[in-house]
This record gives sequence, C-alpha cells and structure tokens, in this order.
Amino acid sequence: METLVNDRLLQDRNTMEFNVSTSTPSTSAESLDTVKTRHPRRSLNVSGPVQSYHARLKNFWYPVAFSADLKDDTMVPTDCFEEPWVIFRGKDGKPGCVQNTCAHRACPLHLGSVNEGRIQCPYHGWEYSTDGKCEKMPSTRLLNIKIRALPCLEQEGMIWIWPGDDPPTANLPSLLPPSEFQIHAEIVMELPVEHGLLLDNLLDLAHAPFTHTSTFAKGWSVPSLVKFLTPASGLQGYWDPYPIDMEFRPPCMVLSTIGISKPGKLEGQNTGECSTHLHQLHVCLPSSRQKTRLLYRMSLDFAPVLKHVPFIQYLWRHFAEKVLNEDLRLVLGQQERMLNGANVWNWPVSYDKLGVRYRLWRDAVEQGSKRLPFEKSA
Repeated sequence: METLVNDRLLQDRNTMEFNVSTSTPSTSAESLDTVKTRHPRRSLNVSGPVQSYHARLKNFWYPVAFSADLKDDTMVPTDCFEEPWVIFRGKDGKPGCVQNTCAHRACPLHLGSVNEGRIQCPYHGWEYSTDGKCEKMPSTRLLNIKIRALPCLEQEGMIWIWPGDDPPTANLPSLLPPSEFQIHAEIVMELPVEHGLLLDNLLDLAHAPFTHTSTFAKGWSVPSLVKFLTPASGLQGYWDPYPIDMEFRPPCMVLSTIGISKPGKLEGQNTGECSTHLHQLHVCLPSSRQKTRLLYRMSLDFAPVLKHVPFIQYLWRHFAEKVLNEDLRLVLGQQERMLNGANVWNWPVSYDKLGVRYRLWRDAVEQGSKRLPFEKSA
C-alpha cells in the first residue's frame, strides 16, 4: 500500500467559521463562503430531493444477483436506475437481462415463466429470448418485435448488467474474498433508502459503538480518536484503532476485512495481527432514488464446519437483518430530512474521509472529470 497519510481534505472544526446553506439541492463539492484558514475546508452539499441519475453513472458494470438465486427455470426481477428489468437464463444457460415489460400490453414479464430458455408473458403467452427478441406469439401471426435488453455477464457467482449507453468494458472486477476464505452467506435485501445514503453508512465505522449496541459492537468502548488512514489518492485504507480494512469499489461496492478473535470481539491493532477474519461484500444497487437493492456476501477464514450446519443460512440472515435494522432507522431519518432540505454532509470530520471520497468520486463521474479532487498531480 502506498504511504499512508492524513490528507488535508478535512480540517479541525475549531479552525474555521462557515455559513451553512441548504437551499439548493446538489451533490457537488464546493468551497465554503466564509473561511478563515490557510487550508480551506471542502464542504459537501447533499440536500433536497435526489436528482435524476446522471447518464455517466450508468456506464459501469453493476452486480444485480447471486448466481445461486438464478436457476434455469427461475427469474430475478430487479429495478436499476428506476427502470424495471428481469434476469433469466437462456437455452445455453447464460444469463440475460430484458426489460420487465411485455411489448404487447405492458404486463410485467416476471409474473410469467421460463420455457426452454425464453421468458413467457403470463397475459397472452408471448415469449422472449435473452436478447429481447419475441420468438413466439400464440394465436396470432408472429411479428418482428424486440424489447430492450442489457449486456449481461456472469462471473465468480454473480450476475452483472451494464445499464449505460456507452459500450461496456471488456473486464469485470473481481469481488471474491482472498483464497483462504470460504463464502458462508449470500443475502439479498430491498431497502427503502437511496443507495448513496446507504453507502455513506457502510463506509463509516465510527458510528458502530453508538448504533450497533445490540449486535456486533455490543460492549465496544468509545475510542478517544477514530481515524481512517488511506493512500493520498486512494479509495481504500484501514481504521485506527479498529483492526478493519475497508475499500470503496466503484461504482457501488464496499469490501471490508475484519480481524476477530471470536464472534463479536475485535482483536489486535490491525488485520495482520489477527489470526481469524471475516470478509464482507456489500453491493448497493441504485434501484430508484429512494430504493436500494443490497447484495451481501459474508466469508470466513476459519470454522469451515459452519457451512454444513443445518439451516445456518437463516441464522446468518437473521443477524444481518438485525445489524441492518440498527442502521436503517437512522438512515431513513436522514433521508426524510434530506428530502426536506437538510444537508446530510453538513459537517464532515476526520473519520468521514472514505465517505467524503465516495461523494467526491460520484461528483467527478457525473461531471466527466478525469481526475478525482483528492488525487495528487503527477
């Protein structure tokens, strides 16, 4: 890892004065009106109703489902950027993604069935292949009709789609845990929050001893200082004093490795000093401006016998939902106030670094910038 530094993006609260304004909904980074310091603080204004997603944000590969959830005769309906899609497997077993709306009478296709690699509308039996072409029209003459289809690939146990207008990139990023880990749980949840707010939450560990008092952070002491240490231009790093490594992986993924001694307990000052670890993947798919499809994968580098415990997947899901519900009541409150004009990034401090960098990355993508604001010039 590059030399770890504390960049000057976030300055101490006592070194400046500023005027707060939440009247203009925006997600752009901007300088404060009143700054009395030689190192001006960068403010983020994330307030008001969520604006329509910029087209540039769609030009990425997005994971939408786990492979295990897509059988040959099943479908996975999902929304992405406020458009309905449905995923199913074609005759060759490869996944495809088509619009979840029949061309005939706009019936949702996921209410139908999959027959010989084609999705059949439950209304009049029209059947579509994975490229969107209608191949069967019972009781009438076959017309040359095609519905929208997205590029769709499968890799390492996940189904990915490309919702943008630009040609898709050739390679998919790897989201698998390191080789010494085994995957123990894959969970999907539909959440009533905007995906950016959920990412803000996942990229923040300082809230744990205050929010997660009934789950994994029960009994944690409150450190006198929490820091997130990163390379000068990176989207990854580690937490101090917690033995946790974390990375934001564009466009909507959070990967973390947690050093533990036994369930619910932390050990050591960094992950390298820990003998056992938990690896997590969170995918926050932007379903709509107030809805997120969350894909969660949990892996361990110890206790492989747990994979064979009957019904263990229900226990993992129960625990994941319990942790998430501790966050959700707070994030829903943030969302309500944000929609009414409050700025959810009104006063970032040092431990907010990774969340701020996510917001700056998102702004840079939407503005078409080739370089992130916190990257050093060559």
